[in-house]
Amino acid sequence: MPERRDPPVTWLCLRFSKLGAARFASTRDIARLMERAIKRADVPVAYSSGFSPHQRISYATSAPTGAASHAEYMMIGLTSTGEAEHWRGSLNAQLPAGFRLEAALLSTDKGLLSQLTASRWRLEWPGHIAAGELERTVAAFLDAPEVIIERRAKSGVRPQDVRAAVVSLQADATPALQVVVTQTEPLIRPADVWAGLAIIHPALLNSSAPLLTREAQGHLTANGVTNLI
Repeated sequence: MPERRDPPVTWLCLRFSKLGAARFASTRDIARLMERAIKRADVPVAYSSGFSPHQRISYATSAPTGAASHAEYMMIGLTSTGEAEHWRGSLNAQLPAGFRLEAALLSTDKGLLSQLTASRWRLEWPGHIAAGELERTVAAFLDAPEVIIERRAKSGVRPQDVRAAVVSLQADATPALQVVVTQTEPLIRPADVWAGLAIIHPALLNSSAPLLTREAQGHLTANGVTNLI
C-alpha cells in the first residue's frame, strides 16, 4: 500500500507577478517553475498520498499566456508553521527574472482563493486605434443591454453575454482600456471583452490583439478591485 500522508497543518497564500518575458510562460510552465523553487527553498510543502505523491499546490484564475499580471495567486500546503514573509523571501531568491512574490499570508482556510471575485485589467493598443474611436465604442458597449459573443469550448460553440460580467469600462488617450470584470462561471476574460467590443466596432478585428495586464485581483469594492492579500 502507498504511504498515507497527513494533511497540511496550514496553507501559504501567495500573490505573485509575471512581467516582461515571463508573461509568455504557460500555466504548466509556471507550475513546474514553482515546484522547483519550493524544493530549492526548502519550504516544508505537504505531499498528497498515493502511488504518485505530488506537492499540494493550487492556483486560481490564472492569466492567459501572453498576458502580464501583478496579481496571480497560489496556495501551498505546509507540514509545519512558520513566518509567511520568511517563505516569501526564500522563494523569491529561487525565482527567475520576471517572476516575483508580492505578498504572503498564512491561513488555515484551504478555500481562501474562492474569495477572488473580480479582476481589473488594462488593455493597450499602442498606435493601432484612435482614442476617440475607442471611447465611442466603449460608450456603445456600456449602453447595450447585452453583448453576445460566440465562445468555443470542448462541447462546441456557445453564445455568451460578456456585458453582464463587466462592472466598469473606461478608455484613455494612450489608447488603452481599463476594465473591471466579475469572475463568474463561465469566466469572462479580457479577450472576451475585446471580442464584444469588436462586435460593436468591427475595425478592432483588423487591429492587432491588445496587450493585456492584470492590475489587481481580489474583492470588488466601491472603489474598484482590492487585492486579496
